[in-house]
Amino acid sequence: GICWGDVQNPLINTVYPAGGQAGESIEVEISGSGLDGISALQCGIRGVQIQQHGDNKNRFTIRIPKDTPVGFYDVRAVCRSGISSPRPFLVGNRPEQLETESSKSLSAQSIALNTTINGRIEKDGEVDHYRFDAKKGQRVVIECWAERIDSRLRPMLEVYDAKGRRLASNRGYFSTDPLIDFLVPADGIYFIKLYDLIYSAGAEHYYRLDIDTGPRVAFSVPAVVERGKSARVTLKSEGRRPGGGR
Repeated sequence: GICWGDVQNPLINTVYPAGGQAGESIEVEISGSGLDGISALQCGIRGVQIQQHGDNKNRFTIRIPKDTPVGFYDVRAVCRSGISSPRPFLVGNRPEQLETESSKSLSAQSIALNTTINGRIEKDGEVDHYRFDAKKGQRVVIECWAERIDSRLRPMLEVYDAKGRRLASNRGYFSTDPLIDFLVPADGIYFIKLYDLIYSAGAEHYYRLDIDTGPRVAFSVPAVVERGKSARVTLKSEGRRPGGGR
C-alpha cells in the first residue's frame, strides 16, 4: 500500500509559456515536484478546454475562450497524491509568440509592435535581443512581466537605436518588473536587450514581454465604485519621465 507520510505534495514550479491570448490555443508545459501520476490540469478560466498530451503528460493544450477577460487565473495540476499548489496564468489580448534562438544572438529576433513575447533566461550571463520597426512620434511602451507571474527573473530592460546608442533603461517600475515608455525619435529599427540583474538564469527565469503602442490607463478616480450603482469615473493616463525610462 501507499505510505502517505512519504508522499510529496504536488508543487508546480513553472507553467511555460505563462500566459496566452484570449480566443487562441496555446501549448504549455509544467514542471515541479510531486507531479507523479498527473492526469489533468485545472484552470480558473470559465469555459476553458484543456487537453493532455499523450506523449508527454506534463504538456497540455489550453484553448482560451474568446470572451475571457484579460487578467490572472490560477492553474493547478491533478496528480495521484492530490491537487497541486496554484501558479498564475495570464490571459492577454495581443498576438503572442515564443522567443527563438535568434533572440540569443546580437542579430536579434524580429518582432512586431503590439505583441507579447514569451521567453526565458536559461543560461548564466544570457541576454535576449529583440528588434522592431517604429515610426517617428510613435509612443512605444515596453513592459516585462516576471515578478508578477512568480518568475525568479529580476529583469533589466534597455532600448537602443540602430547606431547602438542607448535610449532608455529600467530595472523596476511595478516593483522589480521594468517598464520603458518613450517617443520614437525617428523612423527606423530599434533594439531591446533583456537580461537578469545579476546575470543568473534557469528554467524558472521566464518572462512575458509586451511591446505596446495602445493607450494606457495609470489609474481611475474614484478607484472603487459600489456594485449595482452607476458612477462617473475619470481615467488618468500615464505620464512620461525625461529620457524615456520609467
